[in-house]
Amino acid sequence: MRNGLLRRWAPVDKVYRVVLAVGCVAVCLPYLSGGLTVLPPAAGAIIGTYALRWLWAAHLVGPGRWLGLWAGGWSFGVGAVVRTTLGRGGPRYLRRIPLPVPAPAALGTRTGAPLRPGRLLLVLLPFLAAAALLSQLLALAGGGFGRAAAVLCLLGAVRPVLLTAAVSSVPTAGSLPAGLPEVLATLQRDVAGARRLLDALPDGPDTRRAALSVLLAEGRYRELVDLAAEFTADGDEHTALVHARALAYLDETGAATDADRAAFRTLCAEACGLPRELRAGTDLAALRELALGRADQAVVAARSAAAVASPRCAAAWRTRPSPWPCTAPATPRRPAPRWPRPAGPDRRAPGWHS
Repeated sequence: MRNGLLRRWAPVDKVYRVVLAVGCVAVCLPYLSGGLTVLPPAAGAIIGTYALRWLWAAHLVGPGRWLGLWAGGWSFGVGAVVRTTLGRGGPRYLRRIPLPVPAPAALGTRTGAPLRPGRLLLVLLPFLAAAALLSQLLALAGGGFGRAAAVLCLLGAVRPVLLTAAVSSVPTAGSLPAGLPEVLATLQRDVAGARRLLDALPDGPDTRRAALSVLLAEGRYRELVDLAAEFTADGDEHTALVHARALAYLDETGAATDADRAAFRTLCAEACGLPRELRAGTDLAALRELALGRADQAVVAARSAAAVASPRCAAAWRTRPSPWPCTAPATPRRPAPRWPRPAGPDRRAPGWHS
């Protein structure tokens, strides 16, 4: 989802969560006076919510995909992201509370173009019909359990409908141009190979965005700063994070000017107001702590960000030569990794990220 749309969706999502919680309490309230009798409706509310989430996931990999929706990667659990792995279907995010709650990590249309109202209705009708059928099946359980499960199942169907309508109303990057997925996949194991593939592609906005990750992996920070500045000038908040990180890396090499350091401080302050979805997994917090002279906090923040970004990034941070001599380990260092820096969530496919 584009950054502006992400900001508009955030309050809608919060209102929906409040409505869902109120609905859950309203269903369980008549049973509160009965002591233990509140347990069946409470369990029904949980089962109904989880069943709907699994139904939505099944719709995205089945009818939804055939009808034009695109899901890039998956998220499991609730809470903040604590681990990221890369797979054939996109990134997989494990959240802090490992509940059986799957959700698409990114959502869009397969063509990247907005869906017409008729097409959007065709995409959502199978899901709504399946949700209604599932609620009826849950209601067959009877009692407070069945009633709560059916009601929460129907309420849970509202969020996927609103989200699909939101991402289908604007152009999205649900489908990368030909050749770019191969560049991004190759970048995880062979930076030089990714550069060769990137140079063979025709120039364009998507190609230049992919060049940001390649330049970051190559350690060509001055070129990265110049390229990221072009996108930042257009108000691209995601690229502004890359721009800030590139300025910090440039400062570590000793090639930064006073203007570069001032720009880093400005971008870093602006980044604090960005949605958490954009900031999670980047090492910007560690770079800010380093700029403030707090080396110990910088090491902790860097390792935490690397663990969220991916296991490979975590290993890179553990094995790379420490830039802070006062925090260097007592044991002999292992060889530095091939990548100068972990790319973090910049390697994710574009689109809406939950």
